[in-house]
Amino acid sequence: MKALIEKIKGLLSQKEKMRELILYVFFGVMTTAVNWVVYLMITGVLGLSSHPEGSASYLLISNIGQVTAWIISVLFAYATNKKFVFQSETGVHTGALREFWLFVSARIASLLIFDLLLFNGLLLLGLNDKWDKLLMNGLVVIFNYVASRFVVFRKGEKK
Repeated sequence: MKALIEKIKGLLSQKEKMRELILYVFFGVMTTAVNWVVYLMITGVLGLSSHPEGSASYLLISNIGQVTAWIISVLFAYATNKKFVFQSETGVHTGALREFWLFVSARIASLLIFDLLLFNGLLLLGLNDKWDKLLMNGLVVIFNYVASRFVVFRKGEKK
């Protein structure tokens, strides 16, 4: 009987992990969409396509679009990850500020590592900004899931 209970607990645990992963992917796609829409709007308004690829003005405009898109998408990601993916119930008095700070810190790390360093490095190699951005989005999703799952929204820990 004990073995059966343990198997049921294991299946429920796997079901919860699967739910979490599916929701993370879904809201990750939504966050990526928010990021892209904001990026395309900003670079469109600032006239990125009228500047030669790789020029200083091209890099400046693409970075302005990238940073603006990042800020808005991080706020969206925090709200959806907290409420729907990891179902964190921290309140202001029970660690929400710490949780938000950890979330933003992890996102700043991914911004510095992937979006600014690699994005600009690839642009300097002459690749198109949209292909660079797509590659960076994939790397960022992996990094951010690991940070969110194992650092920011750890289960079973008092915050």
